[in-house]
Amino acid sequence: MSPDPLADGAPLSHRDDPPAAASSQAPPPAVGPERPLRPLSGGRVVASGLVTGAAGLAIAQFLRTVVAHTPVRLSERTLFWDTVLVSGFGLVAGMAVEAVRQLQLSNPDPEYQRGRQSGGRGGQGRPRG
Repeated sequence: MSPDPLADGAPLSHRDDPPAAASSQAPPPAVGPERPLRPLSGGRVVASGLVTGAAGLAIAQFLRTVVAHTPVRLSERTLFWDTVLVSGFGLVAGMAVEAVRQLQLSNPDPEYQRGRQSGGRGGQGRPRG
C-alpha cells in the first residue's frame, strides 16, 4: 500500500505527481523556422480551378464531337448542360485538390510532416513487407 502524500502534511509543492493545472495547459506545438505557417492562397486555388475547368471543357467538347458522329441524336439543350456539368465538375475538383494540398503543406504537426517525408502513402511511416 502506497502512502498518501497529503497524509504526512507535506506541502503541495513536494508531492510526486505534477499539479493538474500544469499538465492540462501544455503549450501548443511551435511552428519552426523551417515550416512557417502559411495562409491559404485563394488566387492559386482559383487558378487551379480554372485550369481544370478548361480541361473539363475540352473533354466536354470531345464528348460532344463523339456524340455528333453517332446515330444518337441529342438536343442542343442537353449537350449544353452536359458541357456545363463536365466543366463545372472539373473546376470544383481542381479547386478542392489545390486547397487540400495547401492545407497539407501548412500543417504544423511534426508527426504529420514526418509521415509525409517518408515517401509512403497515408503518412503512417510503416515499412512495407
